[in-house]
Amino acid sequence: MNKTEFKEQIKVKAKELGFDLLGVCKPEYSPADHDHLLRWLEKGYHGDMHYMARNPRQRSDPRLFLEGERSIVTVGMNYYKEPGYNADTPYISIYARGQPYQNVLKSKLKTLMEFIKQEHPEANGKIAVDTSPTFDKLWALKAGLGWRGKNTLIINKKIGSFIFLGEIFLDIELNPDIPQPDLCADCHICLDACPTGALEQPYVLNAVKCISYLTIEAKSALQNPKLIGNHMLGCDLCQLACPYNESGPITQIPEFAPAESFNIDLAHNWRSLTEIEYKNRYMGTILYDYGFNKYKKNLEMVEKNLKCD
Repeated sequence: MNKTEFKEQIKVKAKELGFDLLGVCKPEYSPADHDHLLRWLEKGYHGDMHYMARNPRQRSDPRLFLEGERSIVTVGMNYYKEPGYNADTPYISIYARGQPYQNVLKSKLKTLMEFIKQEHPEANGKIAVDTSPTFDKLWALKAGLGWRGKNTLIINKKIGSFIFLGEIFLDIELNPDIPQPDLCADCHICLDACPTGALEQPYVLNAVKCISYLTIEAKSALQNPKLIGNHMLGCDLCQLACPYNESGPITQIPEFAPAESFNIDLAHNWRSLTEIEYKNRYMGTILYDYGFNKYKKNLEMVEKNLKCD
């Protein structure tokens, strides 16, 4: 079986596992992305995310991630659900309503790696999903899963940008896919939609201003809690505004379907919610992993912002 035929078999298997996208790229160092990261770090745009400053070269040089690497298999999985966004009620980002995506993708990537080894028992691979020091979006871009939008996210023409990414770094060679053209053109809707100006210019995110950062990553108390508006965990505004997400398909992955309603009615006494009730309601979701204290703290700020009694 040649490299192209085997890659197509991998794509068929990935589809069976629930992945919407799969592409392959060569493990080549990207000096431009390395320099961009260093400038981003120097400006302090990473804030309290100190892990972004660890192993900066490795993030853009996959040869440092796996010895003898020859291919990067990159996958994408749609997680879009109806957001039910209402500016007058507390909002929880779509990604936080399902099971931890890192666990879901890692499990499926392990199965995909087992499939690869059935054909090539000598193959060695290393799985990465978000938490590893590597540029998921860079490899998705090079593997043709989509293009880098002006909101810095990968956008696919058919399924939009609500995509979880992961990789298998392999020491066997597969034919690479063709990168996709940037279809954002002169559109700047996502930049206009960001209420805090975190997208300071196209393709550049100042995370310190980002509502997702402020509600999830920030370690110290917010100097201006009003910035988060009605967002108690994460933010989807730049994605919801994107034209490529207007008719995006609903995810078919059961692990990403919320088991509980994430609509929070401030008219009820949410302060009476106990930690046990919180755990029972949100167990198994990303929101649960962030913890009861963050939930209560953020919701209290949102309540003040919405001026609810």
